[in-house]
Amino acid sequence: MIVFLAFFFVLASCALANDSTAALGTGGLNLVRNQEVDLLSEDLRVGRDEIRVTYHFRNSADHAVTYLVAFPLPAVDTTTPEEANFVLPDPEKDNFVDFAVTVDGAPVTPSIDAHAFALGVDRTDVLKDHHVSLNPVAAEVDKLPKDDQLALNRVGLVLIDPYNVQAAWVLRTTFYWEQTFPPGKEIVVEHRYKPVVGQSFFGKESLGLDSYKTRYCADRDFLAAAQAKLAERAGSQNPYLEEDRVGYILTTANNWASPIKSFRLVVDKGEADALVSFCGDGVKKISPTEFEMTATDFTPEHELEVLILRKPTVQ
Repeated sequence: MIVFLAFFFVLASCALANDSTAALGTGGLNLVRNQEVDLLSEDLRVGRDEIRVTYHFRNSADHAVTYLVAFPLPAVDTTTPEEANFVLPDPEKDNFVDFAVTVDGAPVTPSIDAHAFALGVDRTDVLKDHHVSLNPVAAEVDKLPKDDQLALNRVGLVLIDPYNVQAAWVLRTTFYWEQTFPPGKEIVVEHRYKPVVGQSFFGKESLGLDSYKTRYCADRDFLAAAQAKLAERAGSQNPYLEEDRVGYILTTANNWASPIKSFRLVVDKGEADALVSFCGDGVKKISPTEFEMTATDFTPEHELEVLILRKPTVQ
């Protein structure tokens, strides 16, 4: 979602299973508030493997304007270790979601701003001094010398208990570049990345949880279909369905002076026999795996939370 200069993040986790992995929901590009550049359309495609967004802009002024455009990655928060069960697409990379952007089809190489915070204080330099990765998921703090562990513990970067040494900071990463908008010309900006998908197991006990109805708008038909699939697995060694959760922030679009002129959302469940549920108006099926919602002068009122249920990989 194109938004203004506010950086954002959301952390969604599932309370069903102890081995649930956390989902990190993010949105789209941040553009400074201005009166010249109109967002003509946004085409958002959401799936387990990739999120892709295409924007059409037009500068209504009679002169070129240049603005900073920024894309904040989801904040990676390991300050509460029992809730920090993330599976990042590429944890060893600064760009851990493989974010890529093009302008009118030409690739853009953005700059990277990454900072690590502990107890609200920027401790980026401390981690660099100890040659520790800024990404807490990739940082092997348990392999550091004891003196280094104690030094990081004193400033809140590491938690030490009798059994573990764990990273305990928040990583905030933003990609940014300067974008020139020629006068009266429409330009197309596209970005894509791999979402951090939350995963868990969906069982009979899940059918009665109100959270599925409120967060994903799971209706009677969806729950009946899920119950039927669970019945097929009754008596097996793994009587559950695999649950994937994908989040995307929509409401930051409300920072615009006017609604999105033309909005299109396509959610791809990935497998024809999988089940999918999300909140939206006028949703229709357009392929064996894709569901579409369109809107004019769109003002989102809630974030997009997508639930996908599929047969387990391990039968």
